[in-house]
Formats: sequence, C-alpha cells, structure tokens
Amino acid sequence: MRYTRQEHWRFLEEELRAQTEAYKQKLDTPAQFLLKDREELFVAQFLKFHEGEMILKFSNKRGLPRQGEYLYCFTVAKDLRDYRNWKNRTYGDLVKAKTNYSEIVCIWQAPSNDKEFSIAGFRGVDLEFSSHIQDAEGMILLLGPNKPPFEYIVNLQKIIQNETNESVNKILDQDFHNSDWTPSLLGNKKNIADFVLTQLALQDTLIIQGPPGTGKTYMIAEICEKLCQQEKTVLITALTNRALIEIVEKPALKNLLEEHRIFKTKLSVDEAKIHIDLQQTKDVSPQPGKLILSTFYITSGQAAQTNSQPPFDYVIVDEASQALLGMFGGSKLLGKKNIWIGDTRQLPPVVVLSDDKVNRKNYGALIDGLKALSDNASLPIFQLTESHRLTDRSANYTGIFYKDNLKSRAKRDTRLSFPEMNFECGKLFNPNGGPTLIKTDLKVGDFKPQNALKLTADIVKHLLIVDEKLHISVLTYFVETTKALQKAIFQTVGYHKNLLIETVSRVQGLTTDVTIFVVPNSSYHRSLENRLFNVATSRSRRHTLIIADKDVLTRSQVDNQVQKYLIRLNEDFSFYINTDPELKKIEQ
Repeated sequence: MRYTRQEHWRFLEEELRAQTEAYKQKLDTPAQFLLKDREELFVAQFLKFHEGEMILKFSNKRGLPRQGEYLYCFTVAKDLRDYRNWKNRTYGDLVKAKTNYSEIVCIWQAPSNDKEFSIAGFRGVDLEFSSHIQDAEGMILLLGPNKPPFEYIVNLQKIIQNETNESVNKILDQDFHNSDWTPSLLGNKKNIADFVLTQLALQDTLIIQGPPGTGKTYMIAEICEKLCQQEKTVLITALTNRALIEIVEKPALKNLLEEHRIFKTKLSVDEAKIHIDLQQTKDVSPQPGKLILSTFYITSGQAAQTNSQPPFDYVIVDEASQALLGMFGGSKLLGKKNIWIGDTRQLPPVVVLSDDKVNRKNYGALIDGLKALSDNASLPIFQLTESHRLTDRSANYTGIFYKDNLKSRAKRDTRLSFPEMNFECGKLFNPNGGPTLIKTDLKVGDFKPQNALKLTADIVKHLLIVDEKLHISVLTYFVETTKALQKAIFQTVGYHKNLLIETVSRVQGLTTDVTIFVVPNSSYHRSLENRLFNVATSRSRRHTLIIADKDVLTRSQVDNQVQKYLIRLNEDFSFYINTDPELKKIEQ
C-alpha cells in the first residue's frame, strides 16, 4: 500500500487530535476528583536529593504514584499548595499556575518512620528544576498526568511534508506490504562493528534486527567509538533517555566519556550524578570526533528544520521498533549514513488512536515503521543471532519468535538452582533455567486475582532469601493488575531496590535475573499478544515464571506462536498449584 503525504499527514493529525482530546479531559477534570477519587494527582512534600534521586513524602490517606509511573511535577504559589484551597479548580488551572516544572519517574516506594506517611524516590529531574527546589526542604509539590509528546507529532508532520529530499522520498513513498522476510544472519563474526561499518561503505542505510540479549547496545557503543576516533560526527537517537544512558555505560565508550566527548540533551540530575563526565548540550549539532545523544522528541525538531545536506556523518537510531515511520524520514534528513537498530518482534510504538481506527484506515505501516521498512526489504537487513542473556533453554523458547535463529552465548557458570528455598518453591525453577508454566485457578474477568497475587508474593519472598542479590521483575499487561501486585508484594516483603513491578510496555530493554509474568483470566488478546508476550518472557538471564489460569491453553484468543510456546512448555515444565493448600506448602 502506498501512502500519499496527505494521508500520512492526516494520520499524524488524527493522532495529535486524539492525544490532545485525552489530555484535555485530564486538564478539564476537577483537581480534587483526580486527587481523591482517581488517584492520578498527588500532593507531596520535598525532603531532599540523594545520589541524584528526589525523595518525596506522601500521605497514606491517598494513593501513591506507582513504581515506573512518569509524572509532571510542578511547583505552585503558596496558597495552592494546600489542596483544600483548590475549590473548583481543574487540573488545568493548577498547571497554568505552575512556577516551575519537570517530568519525573517514580522508581521506588517505601514506608516512612511515621506510619501515616510513605516516601518515594524519583529520577529524571531536570537540572534547572532541581536547582529551584534543592534548598527548599519541606516545599509542597504537585504531581499529575504527564503532557503527551505533542511537539514530536508536529515535528513529524513537518518532516513528512518535505517532498524535495530524495532520501526521504525513498523511505516514505514505498509500496508497503507484508512479507515473510528473512534477514541475513550475523552469527559467529568476531567483530560485528567492523562488519557493519564495511557494509555502510557500500550502502547509506542498514537495518539491524536485534533479538533479546544479542548485544545491540554493545555493538552501538563499539561502532561509535570507532567513528569518533575517525573524527566523524555521530548522533544516537532513541525513544527513551534510559536507552541512551545504557549506551553511555558500555565499556567501549569509557575513554570518550573520560575525554568529555559525549554530550546529551536534557541531562537529568541522576544522570549527571552517576555519569560525572557526561556533558550537557542544548543543541543537536554535529561536532567532529564527538558523540551526541538525544531522544526522538528533540531530534525530530532538529530534523524538521533541516532542508540542506544532512549535518551528521552518521545517525544511529536505537529502539528503532519504537519509531513511527516519519521518524525514519527525520533520520535521513540528519545523517549521511544511517543505522537503524531494533527488534520488530517486540512492541511497536504506542499511539492513542484506537485499534479499530488504526485497522479501519490501514495506518499500521505508518505506526510500526521499522516493521514496515523491514517487511518491504528495500534496505539491507541483518539479524544478530547470539544472545548473551538467554540460557540454551531460554533461547530455544524465545527462538520460536525468530524462526529458531537464536543461539545462547550466555555464561555457563550462572547459578540456576536455589537450594536455600524449600522444596515446594525451589522445584518451580528449572535446573537449566528458562521458562516455567504455573497453572492455578483464576476467576474469569478478575484483574486482581487473589490466587495469583498471593502466589507471586510468596515466590518473591523466597527469591529474596536466596544467598545472592537477584534482580527480580514482576510483569503484567494491565495497570490495574500492576497496582494490585505492587500492593500485595510490598505489603508482604517491603520495598527492595532489586525488585521491579511494572507493566510489560514499560520494560523493553530491561535485563533481569528472574521474571514473573502474571496473566489474568481475561482479555488474553492483550496479555498473550505475540510481541508483548515475547518481551515479557525474554527479559531474564535465569528464569521466567508464567502464572496463568489452568485452562489458558484452551483459549481461542491465543496467538499461534504463543500457543506453540505454551503447549511446548506445558509438556516440558509446568505445575498446577491448587490455591490455598499448595500456597501454604510454599510458605513453610
């Protein structure tokens, strides 16, 4: 299917309108209602900054921000710091009255010494905002729904209206169609970075498919180190700041970092604290021999203003599966050479438009840009095949989603058995690592299934006594289930920094030791959607425990590849836990 630029612009306009309307509903909602009934607006007291984290105190009379939640944090005049003075004001009224603000993300929660309050830690605080409040201990802050990325969509509209750039035209004006494409496999190559750069001498753009744990960020870091040593101008752009920081942390960039040759836009307090040699830049402008890092939102603005020759020698798009199609046009405007690195078997970009409208208007290729470009096979496509995260058994299961072209290169000395646990819990962990299917009795339509909540909390409790600090993630599709899991687990074991309880959509790129994936007995087309299931079950170095209803295999909504995975797992390594009696055994 070919999309005219007008059709492409119309899709972006509809998405922008949907985002605007959804956010306007929040802005027009009475602030008291969001605070007390919806628990989407929060009042907190600033305590301090500690190791780059902002510590806030919350009353237990109202809800807490959930771990992993992104929020809009702002200060207001003194009279509005007391919610009892808000009267009929809307959330929008409070936002208009702000005096300073920052986007932040909640990373942990914990009880305080005073039982009436809890404390929580936040990252992502802008340096400017931190300087505004750091000496104001006790100041009241408001935290509410975050502003959608309006500017990003507007920037993409400007990019796709550029019809004079031939490189952009080749990307956006293709006849997009679905195909069962097979990339060239990159296995057993000693230096993939050199291979990629050699290929770029022949082509101006490459797509690299990177399944879970195949070293995408290591490869990016090695490529950038070589290019900067050649005095090339290099830009890395990704959807999230976290993805950019993960690249900075790779060993190949150690010298560039120490030489102050790596720059990032919108450097936050915690980023500056942890990476003291990382430099801040306000502009996405090329500097020979230096590396610029910036998110899609900021990079797209620079691309929208570029009409002449691309300013950068190389542009690398990380998390490319999260880029809308128009962003790839922006990448071509900015870079003479492009490398697009992602995984079309993981989650596509999130849009506000309904699935019904997307399907009815055939907007799929405009949203799922990397998959559309990969399916078209109009560019050279390579796939990494060696996972340094997954065990052999894990790679065999996850390989189902990659035509069985996935091999394990994980360390062989990783401990996969936990004799510290009692037998009933320890038997759930396969001695060869990888997935376990745990079946139990879950009520239909219940997104807070008590059996699953209790079982998960008990397993987490046993994992925390293991004589090794394991990183544990508890994942699910639904926000409602996530909140229930956070409450049940934190009440059982308290807060632990090595414990993450989150929705699957927020954890792409995460690596953990043990994952527990909770699947409520409802809306299986969500929890067991092909790409979401792949993300959820491929995070762990050691074990993945899938908790679902005993009849999950009989559900007609299950995707074919997911069903193949579950049927194989059911025969290979599965358990049925009969609610209370078995739970009591595990607790012993």
